[in-house]
Amino acid sequence: MTTGTYTLHEDSGMRENSAVSTDVDSPLLRGCTPWPAEVARLYRGEGYWQGKSLDELPREWAQRSGDGTALVSGTDRISYAELDRRVDAMATGLLALGIGTRDRVVVQLPNTAEFVVLFFALLRCGAIPVLALPAHRRTEIEHLAELSEAVGYVIPDMSGGFDYRTLAQQVQARTPSLRQVLVAGDPGPFTALADVPEIADMTVRPQQFPPVDPAGVAVLLISGGTTGKPKLIPRTHDDYAYNARASARVCGLGSDTVYLVCLPAAHNFPLACPGILGTLLAGGRVVMLGSPEPARTFATIAAERVTHTAVVPAVAGRWL
Repeated sequence: MTTGTYTLHEDSGMRENSAVSTDVDSPLLRGCTPWPAEVARLYRGEGYWQGKSLDELPREWAQRSGDGTALVSGTDRISYAELDRRVDAMATGLLALGIGTRDRVVVQLPNTAEFVVLFFALLRCGAIPVLALPAHRRTEIEHLAELSEAVGYVIPDMSGGFDYRTLAQQVQARTPSLRQVLVAGDPGPFTALADVPEIADMTVRPQQFPPVDPAGVAVLLISGGTTGKPKLIPRTHDDYAYNARASARVCGLGSDTVYLVCLPAAHNFPLACPGILGTLLAGGRVVMLGSPEPARTFATIAAERVTHTAVVPAVAGRWL
């Protein structure tokens, strides 16, 4: 589940005029290898792939769980219904900014409610999140922005004493495609992420969001490893939704699950194995925490009555 469906390399054709396939009927970006047709037919026939785009899920969750708490981030407690409303508002604002179908947007946010809302909002307006880690710096971000031909970049203002706005200025100067920088917090010379819903022309209604093909690329994940620049791993709506559903079933998640996200949410592990997506699919509650630092983590586990989390061996050893 961690290796992805396709592998997108620097020499895959992304450097042509557009990363979008010249075939208007193709849901894939140029450079992405499709699932074999017979495999896709089998997965659909067996019901593994349900033909729903990920952006549809918050609407279903809102109808199912309504006022139930979906997301906790600091003092912010967001119901399933409110999550869907926030996704609608953010997606409408993104469309007003000119971010839409198949546009790639590099997302480098910490574990906050904004990450979850923005992730689904990008999907809802037809765009594709390129998920970067908070620890990435100029070398990695320039590489990811150039390789994906990103039109947008979303950052915090400051985190861990590092000013991401300075980084954004450097990346934007070297990435011709990058036309929008959105900042969670003080925007400096850029646009505040909190202002995006207000930027929207509110004549854009939810039913006017662009159609999203479930067979198309939903998200570009980064490869793991400690050497070389990260590669991009495209996941489709169909396969990534199944990834989360199957993981949630294997892990026994349900409506009483309280899942703690303390690893960077941009990682596949805390995002969809079963992670944020699997927990929300199961009707549980997601708790966002900025780091796995033991004292704060244990206090959060006690306060929120956390039932599940995901860590790597180094973190588990530190906790012990």
